[in-house]
Amino acid sequence: MRIVYPVSDSDKQLDILLLDDDHDLLTAMAELLADCGYRVKGFTDPDSALEFALSHRFLVGVFDYRLGAGKDGLDVVEVMRRLGIQSAFVMVTADVEQATRLRALSLKLFDYLRKPVQPDLLLETVELALLHARKRAA
Repeated sequence: MRIVYPVSDSDKQLDILLLDDDHDLLTAMAELLADCGYRVKGFTDPDSALEFALSHRFLVGVFDYRLGAGKDGLDVVEVMRRLGIQSAFVMVTADVEQATRLRALSLKLFDYLRKPVQPDLLLETVELALLHARKRAA
């Protein structure tokens, strides 16, 4: 399933790609970011997000860690990195394991936020990640 805010499939670049298996949380994040003027596309399924990323550019990925079905957001980031995707990634998770944090660091994530994330913190982090991604792309 995917959530789309004002980006059409013909638009090859967007600001933020969201990935969270919780449809309600995904919708809330997408609406918050779209209301702030960001071009956002969201997915509840990691395979759909990966397929989309093969043909579209995005500056920032905001991914949940636990995605169900034995997959996690860090696995998706790792695959995207291997595919040459240089976007800035933000992991959002309730996971507190040190091993998860260390793996996130090894993948050079932009940030790692603990759930529940306050909307102001999410917006601030996304704005900083976008600035970082734009500087790297320049």
